[in-house]
Amino acid sequence: MRKMKALATTASLAAAAMLLAACGGGTSGAPEGGSPEGNKDLNAAIKAVTADELKGTTITMSRMFGDCEETTQGVTDTAKATSECEAIQILTNKFNAENEFGIKIERLGGSDWNSYYDAFNASIAGGEPADVANLHDYALSDYAKRGQLLSFNPADFGIEMSDATAQAQKSVQYDGSTYAVPFDSHALLWHVNTDILEQAGYMKDGKPVSPTSPEEFLQMAKDVKEKTGKYIMSVGVANDDMLWRTFFTFVAQQGGALLNEDGSANVNSAEAKKALEFINQLIEGEYIHTNADYAGSIDEWKNEKSAILANGTWAVNEYAATSTFGYTVVDFPTVFNQSAAWASSHMWVMPTQKDNDPVQYRAAIEFAKYLYNNTDTWSLATGHFSPRVSVINSDAYLNAPLRSNYTETALKNITFVPQVDNWTAIKSLIHTQLEEVWFNGKAIDAALTEAQSRVEQQTK
Repeated sequence: MRKMKALATTASLAAAAMLLAACGGGTSGAPEGGSPEGNKDLNAAIKAVTADELKGTTITMSRMFGDCEETTQGVTDTAKATSECEAIQILTNKFNAENEFGIKIERLGGSDWNSYYDAFNASIAGGEPADVANLHDYALSDYAKRGQLLSFNPADFGIEMSDATAQAQKSVQYDGSTYAVPFDSHALLWHVNTDILEQAGYMKDGKPVSPTSPEEFLQMAKDVKEKTGKYIMSVGVANDDMLWRTFFTFVAQQGGALLNEDGSANVNSAEAKKALEFINQLIEGEYIHTNADYAGSIDEWKNEKSAILANGTWAVNEYAATSTFGYTVVDFPTVFNQSAAWASSHMWVMPTQKDNDPVQYRAAIEFAKYLYNNTDTWSLATGHFSPRVSVINSDAYLNAPLRSNYTETALKNITFVPQVDNWTAIKSLIHTQLEEVWFNGKAIDAALTEAQSRVEQQTK
């Protein structure tokens, strides 16, 4: 029986909600349960699972968000969560302690998002993936198209997708079927050391002064360097995506896109060249550098060697609680001609299992449902945008600290990465060529030409 096997093994944000609601590695031979045509009987069996059958079931969970066992051991009070890791672990603890079925969640490895997908892919290749797993929206199709995820009807299990934003509803679907339960959306922001900006003369009425053009950005960077001796911005580059996300943002702020609407390559564009040239100006002026990885960029900023940290919504509450200097957060500045900021989302999926046990699938869905029903806790403890309109409209969410500082991101800036087949591979091909520019001095035109050619081959 798999049970034993598992044991062993403010008002503006309300407007944002309305806008969001209106916006319209694997293996072959996966179990038939992954395809909509092949799992009708399985779905019926999953739906028919009783509370008695669920009692004492243990399932495995695969997630990113880091490790925090020392601060969350035995904690079930979600109000104590101050970070992504603590929020998800306390939610898991609370589910283990209180769910009516007595289901228990055991976490598998793969804590850091940079290594997460390697571990997840290995588990699928080995035929023993977790019962419930964490994915980004852009990765969903890579697994769903190979039959590696369970498709299901959320309504069959009381998951109220009618309360999800239009983007959230779209993000969990592939080829007309639902393969996931949404958990959040997140975007690129500026985390600001207000003490350094005050010294540089870029605070007004208690708020940071953000640049509105490339020229203003470069002047701000020069002023910060000359008046404080600090970098304008810390950003993860080495083995990290943060400068790539900045590039994506600058392309989008010019009205550009790396893929055309038909999915064909559009990498070697005037917008991409201008974005990359601007980033190179920041690097060559020694206003930013390419030496830091994700953790290094955070350490640099926390040690007050830079005025601004390029990072996401997920860190707002953590930095507000732990910063030893004046801290605030603002929208990533619009330095080209239209608002845009890189964005993505997290979701929960049920990987297909070799034995297609309805009880294990049902337990996993019950946990995913619980997490969906508690996206208020997740968003309030982190800074993420909830995927649920009722949460975004709630007083608690509207009045949460600092949220009003980045309502523009929710209202206008949020620009999701393409949800197309093989986006992860496409992004990697582009990113590799950007790194050739940043680390090896490759000419911009040559890098974009090669990226265009490689993406064309990938998208044929």
